[in-house]
Amino acid sequence: MIENKVILSAPIQGWTDHVWRTAHAQVFGGVDAYYAPFMRVEHGTIRRRDLRDIQPENNPDIHVVPQVLACKASDMEQMLQAVADMGYDEVDINLGCPHPPVARKGYGAGMLARPDDLLQLTEVLSHYPTVRFSLKLRLGWDDASQWRNVLPLLANAHIDHVVMHYRLGVQQYKGEAMLECIDETLEAIGCPVILNGDIDSPEQIKALLTRHPRAAGVMVGRALVAAPALLCPECATMAHYSDFHDRLYEQYRQELTGGDHQILNKMQSLWERMLPDAAPRARKAIRKATSLARYEQAVAQLFNP
Repeated sequence: MIENKVILSAPIQGWTDHVWRTAHAQVFGGVDAYYAPFMRVEHGTIRRRDLRDIQPENNPDIHVVPQVLACKASDMEQMLQAVADMGYDEVDINLGCPHPPVARKGYGAGMLARPDDLLQLTEVLSHYPTVRFSLKLRLGWDDASQWRNVLPLLANAHIDHVVMHYRLGVQQYKGEAMLECIDETLEAIGCPVILNGDIDSPEQIKALLTRHPRAAGVMVGRALVAAPALLCPECATMAHYSDFHDRLYEQYRQELTGGDHQILNKMQSLWERMLPDAAPRARKAIRKATSLARYEQAVAQLFNP
């Protein structure tokens, strides 16, 4: 889109799993790397579904970056060792999750308000000198200057780049991103910075990177889930969207073993965000479907009216 600038796909829990990533790359593309939703340790072990999601065999022919969420050094160590054992040489550290039950325990964006916890990560990262680390963060949890708490980490650990979402954690996804803070962060952060937050069109991406030439690229999240063809405008056809849907549907039918109800719930959850401007009557029928047969009829109505 702009030479020497990268376009990244954001990690979004519940949406951008390996099935979505693979289908998106096959049908639409336009993404330099897909960041996987965060891994985390629960009850002393890494969640099995998180490990399954980043298994290389589940992510064929696409560039995937695992992401880890931790506030304890021991948890970070366990996850970094697991991804290194899979052969990954780059890992993203989540300092941006705004979900209150997560952040208030010191995870994600909550860690930005705890500089001592940030510094303890430095030693853990030093155990993996061949891994390129990135940080995905917000301006802060409840103060737009808290991003500066990561500067000692940047100085003492081998951080390849930073992805900055220009909101506070307490905002979650409400209000407007504080893009007026971009220049300040570009000036102070001593490694490449990727811009994130309220990016929803190719025109905006071009304008943003033209206005801020020091930025290394952009990361697109919710807008890409809503409009998967966002980065490939010539692919924004019902034929492409139908192909994308069918790939998702077929793969989830193979992988989800909890019966039709589980498959239906998964597909309906995707439609909460995908193609919000599509035919209202068909979207309503999709949401209200109580069986896979009714769901398939509703989808057919949308793609083949």
